[in-house]
Amino acid sequence: MAKSKHDKRKGPKTLVSPASEKEPRVGWQEDWREMRPAWRVSLLKMRMPFGWLTIGEANAIQVRDKLASYESMKWKEIIPSYRSHFVKITDLCPEAQDHLAAIQQDDVDSVVSLGIDQMSRVIGILEHNILKILWWDPEHEVCPSTKPNT
Repeated sequence: MAKSKHDKRKGPKTLVSPASEKEPRVGWQEDWREMRPAWRVSLLKMRMPFGWLTIGEANAIQVRDKLASYESMKWKEIIPSYRSHFVKITDLCPEAQDHLAAIQQDDVDSVVSLGIDQMSRVIGILEHNILKILWWDPEHEVCPSTKPNT
């Protein structure tokens, strides 16, 4: 008679004892600044204000190419350089603050403004190394900047 896979006297083999503690290979304890960016688009705002429906093909290609170039860098190389920086929630325009509340994302202190070109920005919420992309801001309307001495 052939033996079954599991010897009924011994029971199934246990690969890891319950008392042992396993460490994940890559975990959230890793410093996000040392990691490469990743993108999440489920919160992407489609309609105006700051929506993506009006971006146009040329701008869409430019955004895709710029985000792709950022993927080869670490966050510490992107922020605070390449026209990219954190923006306090209180510095956002009222419409942007209202939108964050409406999508239940107003529990953050700041968002990230990623420079695409001289003026255009992609704005999102940084969660560890993942940027949850929200807005397309070609005219600095999400976070209006004030020039010194004006």
